[in-house]
This record gives sequence, structure tokens and C-alpha cells, in this order.
Amino acid sequence: MIKDKLDDFLEKALINYDLPGLAVSAGTISGSTGSPSCSFGETAGFTYRKALGYKDLVTKAPLLPEHIFHMASVTKLFVGTSILLLREKGLIDLDGALTDYLPWFQLKDDRYRLITIRHLLSHTAGLTDVQDYHWDKPETDEGALERYVRSREVLESSLLWSPSDGKFSYSNIGYEILGVVIATVSGMPFEEYVRENIFRPLEMHDSTLLTYERGIYEGEQAWPSNLCTPHEKDEQKNIVRSKHFPYNRAHGPSSTLTSNVTDLEKWGLAHLGKKVLKKETYDLAWTPQALVPNNGEQICLGWFCREQNGFTLFGHEGTDDGFRASFWICPERSLYLIVCSNISNAPVKKISKQVFDLICSE
Repeated sequence: MIKDKLDDFLEKALINYDLPGLAVSAGTISGSTGSPSCSFGETAGFTYRKALGYKDLVTKAPLLPEHIFHMASVTKLFVGTSILLLREKGLIDLDGALTDYLPWFQLKDDRYRLITIRHLLSHTAGLTDVQDYHWDKPETDEGALERYVRSREVLESSLLWSPSDGKFSYSNIGYEILGVVIATVSGMPFEEYVRENIFRPLEMHDSTLLTYERGIYEGEQAWPSNLCTPHEKDEQKNIVRSKHFPYNRAHGPSSTLTSNVTDLEKWGLAHLGKKVLKKETYDLAWTPQALVPNNGEQICLGWFCREQNGFTLFGHEGTDDGFRASFWICPERSLYLIVCSNISNAPVKKISKQVFDLICSE
């Protein structure tokens, strides 16, 4: 049975990779016929969900599927989808200049005038990256995001190359800018737009971009019981609690989604069923824009694209202090894969690939 094989593999992975906690979900859209080479294909709407280890290693509180993880850069999928929703309403032109939407935006490098929304979505604008997220000094007010985009760190930066070169360079700054574009075009805070147009329609009730509202700054003991504790390893390779929970509203669009595997299942199923965007928009969203040189993947419009076992998968990894997350879907097989861990540098992508291998080896 595939469930037994996955259980055995994940129990070993928790130990072998020395993780405090590990949450995994995989399944297919209801009514899927799947593929003869994928075991899930024989059971329409199959769901595998497993939580192992602890949400807090110090207190030995066991991890449950409903517990909340910081999802880091998986957040960018929600930013990209929001931009495409606004495009469907005729409010955004992907090839329109960024300055058409933010007339005040500028860099000391005059080539910033060439940056388009498409460049930002596909990390091909030539922008540099965030230097310090200031998890130790989080801002929580509505103006934090735009202040960052107007900050000296951004405005005095130079481009790595011209946006017209179409070369990939991962930039969290680019997604902070997109968050301001969403707020400006929609007339509401970025987080509110995502909540009203994605979380609520999909009934993702355990998801938020405003993590500070969960009460994480009232001291460790006051953290809500359903929130995972971030961990890291000290110089002796011992697992310890991280000093700070990774949240700062100034970097909301790049990384502040907090959610659980049960909510991300809804996110995966909605995209597999092409329920969030129009069919033609999905064709656009999943069209490769540039090669990612370090791993052979390609970047689409917010989604990364890779090949495994002859199948095409779309998704995103997330990494921040104390957490790692991996979210992928395989439209060819109506399959989603979610892997989360509450420790820095957890090999969640490797685990996700191994889970996919097990599923498709049946």
C-alpha cells in the first residue's frame, strides 16, 4: 500500500534529517482519473496527510496537520495569482511599465524605466535582493510595505543587468514591489486583497498574511497553541528555538503567509481544477519565461516549473529563519504535494521529490 510506504519513508526522514517536525500532504482532485503509473489515479480524490514529530521540541508538544507553519516564499504564488486576477479585470497589463502603476518609483539605475510587471513576476527585472528582513524589529502598520519600497535600500540599488536581457535573478524586492502594485491598483491593502479574493472564496480559514494578529509578539508562552515554533541548530548541531518568528509587514508579499497543510490542500485543488483563474490565464501563468541556471528549472509567472519522472510540476519553495515549505502541483496527474518543517534548512524539496517518486513508482 502506498500509504504504508509513505508512512515508513517519512518516519525515517524525520530521524535521518534530524527535524523537530514534519507535515506532508499529497492528493488528487476529486473525480480525477489520474494515470496508470500513479497509484492515486485509481482512487479519485485520494488524500494522504501526515504530521510527525513536534510543533515545539522544547515542550514536546506533538505536531498535528492543523498546526500553522510560516510558509515563507510560497507566499509569492498568492502574489502572482493576485496580479493575474487584476489582469483578468483589465486593471493590469503584464507588459506595462512598472512606473505606469507606481509613477513615483525610481532607482539610481535609469534602466528601472524598462521594468514591467512580467519582469517582476518572473524575476527577470535584474533587481537585487533584500539585505535584512529585520525579523527582530518587525513593523506591523499598513504603511510598512510601501515605506520599504521607497526606502534607501531599494531606491539606491542598481540593476544587475537590463530587464530586456530576460535573465533570471531571484529577487524578494521585486515581490515587495508587486505587493504595492496590488494595493495601488485594487485600492485596498495587499493583505486584504488576498484575503477577500483568495482566502475567503477558497475557505482557507487558517491562512493569513498578517501573522502578527496571531499574537506572536506577546512572548513565547503567549503564542497561540496552533502555531509551530521555529527552530534552528546551534554550533553543536543541537536543535534549539529560533530567537524570532519570521514576520515583518514590510516584507509581506515575499514571505509572510502563515497556513497549514489542510488549507494548502484547498489551494492545490483549486488550481488543479482551474477554479481560481480562467483557463487561458493558467496557460499564460504556466508558460516558462526564463531558465533558472542553478537547477535547470524554469520560472513562469510566479510559478517555478520542473520535470520529474516525465511529468511537469509547478510550484514554489519557501525558506526563512526557522521554517521550510514546499508546494507543488502536477496538472498532468491532478496531484498536489505539500511538505513543511519547522526548522531552518530542512530538505523539504528533497523530501517532496522522494514522495513523488514513491507515488509514481506504484
